[in-house]
Amino acid sequence: MRKKLITALPPEEILRIKDTSKAQVKIKIREVEAYFGVPRWEVVIEGTEEEVEKFMNVLMRSRGGG
Repeated sequence: MRKKLITALPPEEILRIKDTSKAQVKIKIREVEAYFGVPRWEVVIEGTEEEVEKFMNVLMRSRGGG
């Protein structure tokens, strides 16, 4: 499964969340166009559906969205 998202979270924080989640996923990060001066990042998450969901759940909880 592959999931893409655009976020203002810095790459270091995304990788820290990946480590915290212990999800077996591959993450690719690249910078995209800034939004009102705020840098944004395209994050591509690859792995099994269960592992991607595991990572996304930790990401949402860590950022107050879940």
